[in-house]
Amino acid sequence: MLYYSGKTKHIGNVDQGDTVTDFLPQERSRGITIQSAAISFDWGPTNNSNRINLIDTPGHADFTFEVIRSLRILDGCVTILDAVAGVEAQTLKVWKQSAGIPKICFVNKMDRMGASFGRTVKEVVSKLHTRCILINTPVFETKGDNCEFVGVLDTLNKCVLKYSRDDPDKFEVIVDLPESLNEQLRKSREDLVETLSGYDTDLVEYILEVTDDFMEIPADILNNSIRKATLANYVTPILCGASFKNIGVQPLLDAISLYLPSPVETPKQPKITRTDGKNVPVRMDPNKGLIINNNGNLCVSLAFKVITDPIRGTMVFVRVYSGTLKSGNTVYNSTTGEKFKIGKLVVMHANVPEETNDLKAGQIGVLTGTSAASVKTGDTLVTHSIKKDALKSFKQSGELNLRINEIEIPPPVFSAAIEPKTLGNKNQMEQALQQITTEDPSLKITRDEETGQTLLNGMGELHLEIARDRLLNDLNAQINIGKVMVSYKETINKKSEVITKTQEPAYKLSMSVEPSPQERNNNDDEIWYSLGGDNNYFIMNKPKDKDKEWIYQTLSQTSFVNALISSCIVALQRGGKTANFPLHSIGIRLLNDWELPIDVSDVSTILSLSRSAICSALDSIDKSSFAVLEPLMAVKISVLEQDLGNVVQDLTGARKAQILSIEDENGATDSGDSNDDVLIFQDIANKMYLPLDHTNKNSPAKIGADIIKVIDALVPLGEMVAYMNRLRSLTQGRGSFVMEYHGMEKVSDDRLACILEDY
Repeated sequence: MLYYSGKTKHIGNVDQGDTVTDFLPQERSRGITIQSAAISFDWGPTNNSNRINLIDTPGHADFTFEVIRSLRILDGCVTILDAVAGVEAQTLKVWKQSAGIPKICFVNKMDRMGASFGRTVKEVVSKLHTRCILINTPVFETKGDNCEFVGVLDTLNKCVLKYSRDDPDKFEVIVDLPESLNEQLRKSREDLVETLSGYDTDLVEYILEVTDDFMEIPADILNNSIRKATLANYVTPILCGASFKNIGVQPLLDAISLYLPSPVETPKQPKITRTDGKNVPVRMDPNKGLIINNNGNLCVSLAFKVITDPIRGTMVFVRVYSGTLKSGNTVYNSTTGEKFKIGKLVVMHANVPEETNDLKAGQIGVLTGTSAASVKTGDTLVTHSIKKDALKSFKQSGELNLRINEIEIPPPVFSAAIEPKTLGNKNQMEQALQQITTEDPSLKITRDEETGQTLLNGMGELHLEIARDRLLNDLNAQINIGKVMVSYKETINKKSEVITKTQEPAYKLSMSVEPSPQERNNNDDEIWYSLGGDNNYFIMNKPKDKDKEWIYQTLSQTSFVNALISSCIVALQRGGKTANFPLHSIGIRLLNDWELPIDVSDVSTILSLSRSAICSALDSIDKSSFAVLEPLMAVKISVLEQDLGNVVQDLTGARKAQILSIEDENGATDSGDSNDDVLIFQDIANKMYLPLDHTNKNSPAKIGADIIKVIDALVPLGEMVAYMNRLRSLTQGRGSFVMEYHGMEKVSDDRLACILEDY
């Protein structure tokens, strides 16, 4: 994409380690994407080009947070599928995460033996539950006994794009098609028009009033219809190609420009609230884009990524949702209550910045410099589109309390002990940990106040391995890192007594600790603040007196709440009473009888009193009311039918698994749709036209009439460590699995004894 848009002069190669967006040493040495990378480029005619903001995300499950935070700020997605592997378990997971975002699918690696365009498209329909339309289809040339993928048949423009083997810039446009390709084109067009007619009444009217010959409908009429249906998530356009041979990339860029939404068309708008929990009016203006709180001059942005550059310092990636973010303007961080002046604004091209004066609604850019150093991932930034400093007017209208819904961080499930090599290396270790957790908030640091042990917690074994490599090699931290182990937690099963702490003059805080449910009910009388994960929350009761306003002129409400949240986080650093594991699913409640001096100006007393109250509340709970929790994983395993018995026996016997379902591969779904929907999309997949798969004569993806079974199960994470080796042994290397965090489960007494032995 970058080469054909003119952004780079060289086509990168993953195997050679010279791609633009995979620039970390770990990415280039391993040939995988580890962190998301942003790059902006233009595509289209010079006088009417489109700016495409591209974010390349990882595919490995251990780096799922990079996908989550990128999806929060995207308007559209391109899903890259392997034509040999088809729709994989990880595809299902990411598709589910991106629900509501318009998508295009690109079936890649069509040049490989065993590639199956038809099977892959059928799986997209039947497994991902979406209607598909073929924007182009593969074209092959016969070379002796082999078929070579040479180009694509353009369904809309009725031509073949045949690519040069030797020159990535050259392709031939063939309009005079042989009969076999004419038949393929006619059937693809017929299927495309029939699918679109189920949604677009304008297209139906055109067919009735102008022409009912599907081959004569102009491309621009069909493109408009495809765009409308894609934005409504009614269809998913399908394209194909082979990126290694540079086939099909330009049509994909055209499809992004034609079918995916601009910022003023995005169907998935952010949810914006005030700090008091009230919703804020949000509407889309066809010219200005998103208008928040009925204020056309209000600029609201979300910080979705923070990195530390050795030369440029802190770099905060932001998505501008409304208004214009300008260099030199004063910005208010409504998440922390701090304000700062914007230094340089840049647009990133992977790891190369390009300076700009402003960022308009829908754009992705970067704040640089020390002024932005306090901004964290998920912070909401508020400023004025025109005035350099309009915070006073915002304060009067309450707009400094606006928050874009926080980016949810998945809970870490593995941990490793970490310590400095010498006492003199401790500060350096702390700085390195601070940097790496700021850049990747899915890495968590927990410290045991009693033992002094520090734990680095992550999403998986590879996640922690990469973190270890970065700490040692990139940040030169002088540390020792222990063995990677499962992250066990502790919780409470009863509420504490209410602890009241007072101090003259007029300070009074009453707090209690209670179990926090995995799924809480919405209560309009309460505000719940996340304490950074582990299902721990700070809970405030809303004032019962509706006339009670914030009356403290020298202390903001945001500063008061942030002080209490800080106390909660510090107090929860202590471990539980059973095995000293970190605390999980704890709710810390502030009762509504709190009092402050009218002239309170700093939070030091609030911090000390609240922390003391929380610690006393935890101390009041006896040891028998603490319980150990372990991560429970949702596991999806694909095996041949003849291996099913051995795999299920191993799961239920040795691994304490709970089997949820066993289905044929085509019936397996992770979308949450009803059985009726499953049958509907299977029927659509079976009826849609798909061209013959020339490269699939001896496909390794499916052998003969082998039936693939999919097992859905819930399994304790401790039983899944090194499971891949066991699965290969049970299936002679033919099985595969994917797993994701499902929740925490109380450990049985017999398992608790084994866990405590290991720790």
